[in-house]
Amino acid sequence: MLKRVAVAAIVAAMAAGPAVAWAETSAPTVTVRSAAMISYEKSGGFAGIRQSITIGQYGEAHVAAAATTADFQLTDEEFRSLRRRLGNVSTWSSSSAGCDVADHFTRTLSYRGRQATRCHELPSDWRSATTQLEGLIASHLTGPS
Repeated sequence: MLKRVAVAAIVAAMAAGPAVAWAETSAPTVTVRSAAMISYEKSGGFAGIRQSITIGQYGEAHVAAAATTADFQLTDEEFRSLRRRLGNVSTWSSSSAGCDVADHFTRTLSYRGRQATRCHELPSDWRSATTQLEGLIASHLTGPS
């Protein structure tokens, strides 16, 4: 009986082996969006907007809104300033408060493996960073005036 259980376990392990190996070898190529150090998304409102920005560890950025996207490189000063502002964020808990308000915006902020989602009102420690992130989205999707 013990031999049958051992043989069954070995056969099961051998059958699972190729599936695991295949999954590891078929992983997608890493892009700025999958290796993001910073990400921010704002969605909602009557118009149903969805704006996002992802920033990699060297300041390479991708912004998107509706059918428009742009890729660019943050300046050293922009990147330093943003990391400093994000370093001051201490509210990393999500909250559904305000999600039942009509025409609310939902914002999701991620930085260094931490992520939180907030509706309607932002925590005060988010405002400086999200203002800069929304400014980067606006300036790179609309271009210079």
